Amino acid sequence: SRRRTARDDFAARARLAAHVRVASSAHEIMSSGALRQAARRGRAAMTTRHGAAAIAQGVFGAASAPWWSARAAARAARGEGGRRSYATGPARHEKAISDDLLAKLGGLSTQALVDGLWVMGWPTSHIMGARPLTEGQKKCVGRAVTLRFVPQRPDIAASKPPGMESPEYEAFEQCGPKEVVVMESVGPWESVGGDIKFLRLAQKQCAGLVTDGSVRDTAVLREYGFPVFSISTTPRQGPHVHQPWECNGVITCGGIVVRPGDAIIGDQDGVVVVPASHAQEVYDIAHSREIVEDIVKTELAANPGPPGRYYPFVSGKIKKDSPLCKLLASKGYDSSKFAHTAANPGARAGLGGISKSRNTPGARRAFGSLGGVRNKSYMRTDAEFNQVLEQFAKHKACAVLRTGVEGAAYNAMDAAVQGGFRLAEFTLTTPGCLDAVSRFASRTDVLTGCGTILNIDDAKAAMDAGSKFIVSPILIPEVVTWCAENKIVCIPGCTTPSELYKAYTLGAPVQKLFPGVAGGPNWVRAVAAALPMLRINPTSGVEIDTAADFLRAGANSLGFVAPAFDQNAIKAGDWDAISKRATEIMAAVKAA
Repeated sequence: SRRRTARDDFAARARLAAHVRVASSAHEIMSSGALRQAARRGRAAMTTRHGAAAIAQGVFGAASAPWWSARAAARAARGEGGRRSYATGPARHEKAISDDLLAKLGGLSTQALVDGLWVMGWPTSHIMGARPLTEGQKKCVGRAVTLRFVPQRPDIAASKPPGMESPEYEAFEQCGPKEVVVMESVGPWESVGGDIKFLRLAQKQCAGLVTDGSVRDTAVLREYGFPVFSISTTPRQGPHVHQPWECNGVITCGGIVVRPGDAIIGDQDGVVVVPASHAQEVYDIAHSREIVEDIVKTELAANPGPPGRYYPFVSGKIKKDSPLCKLLASKGYDSSKFAHTAANPGARAGLGGISKSRNTPGARRAFGSLGGVRNKSYMRTDAEFNQVLEQFAKHKACAVLRTGVEGAAYNAMDAAVQGGFRLAEFTLTTPGCLDAVSRFASRTDVLTGCGTILNIDDAKAAMDAGSKFIVSPILIPEVVTWCAENKIVCIPGCTTPSELYKAYTLGAPVQKLFPGVAGGPNWVRAVAAALPMLRINPTSGVEIDTAADFLRAGANSLGFVAPAFDQNAIKAGDWDAISKRATEIMAAVKAA
């Protein structure tokens, strides 16, 4: 009777609307079998205003649809009585990207799109770390269908809709030739799916898959034919770590906010998110700048010379009568029509990326102390990561410089390299450390790293200086996980088998035994036999006459501090003495 009155009388409808929004109505709503049925039919559209209105219309009549809350419908459908439905912003922007505009955006390079966003002063929209699964895979162009994973918990697994109603399958069913599924993982190494799940995306002719997690069954995914961008690949299962929880909500993927309906463009350089709200403006700017790029490149190819004649095209309008202005005029273009930058300082470098805390067991928790904003990408490639490990395995001995002598860092390490060292570590406690790292970074005869890293800011400063690997005197989980997230070789100090293994599980590929003298070679032999996956690096306490014994016992590499750098020789500037000592150390290492 009350619902009939509500259909006929506006005031009654308003009172009923208010009643629905507060706690006491939830049980009454659930008594309606019609709502359960309507919620099942409309679940895929639940995140949109129109989808929620459709559910309301099926139960309370067309006139009631506008005031119905999607969240209230979702709560009621799950039987969550006694709770108020709080307000939330719309997931999808009111502007939609047309097929024509989507095709135009897809015709531009990701670099051009980033430039377009940069000119507008828009936060970076490059999904950090998402790399093509297959070299030469086709371009990814489509509107975003989003899927968010949340950390596993027993009640989460129990509450998640089962079977075909699971959020991931609802997301898959909304995909097609012009949609890209974008998945927010809880960690970069966690699996978001494999061949059987993603077979459905192939059947739907999905335009692509993008995730800041990892994927399984690489060979099969490549056969499916749709482009895949992920942090990495993995053999691991995902459900024990995270669960798919929400379809078509606002997510953060690789530090970048993604709304349903945003344009997702991916090529061999990576993936860029173009917000639906500004897609046309981004295209107009990016397209015009590509015209400039093409004209300049054609001119330089025909008349070789430095690009500086026409660049930098980064700030202010193109100056009248400048070489670039004249070049554009010769091609029939009015330079005043081209967009110029209004970007905030540093926008192109990556300001605006949003970090996430990843607190699940085994997850690589990213950017634990970055304060929410990532200023630039420190991501290294797999090739760079593996090259560092290969150099450690090949050369075995690392010269570790720790001295208080001002102005001696470069010369002391150079002497050690002249004597045969090919791995060099400057410690932050050494005066002029980062300057020396920067000078060594361009050298091809030595691999340079930075030690005594105690926090993420230290690590960032070292990487900015050109360090190829990071070393800490103790095990600092946030440093190890940040390095693992960015594929940076981290070598944390450990004193017990438990710490060595903990460092390994956090993502440190080499584990520093510090001080190395504790237990001696026999201790290393016992631990290496029990935990063969470790790469133990005894440091500080390894002498010339024990170096070979440590290596024969199973040490992967060694660090030489005092034996390599006699402080009296450094104070005296006796670089020949240090070179001679280095030669003796390397001979002992090779004897193993």
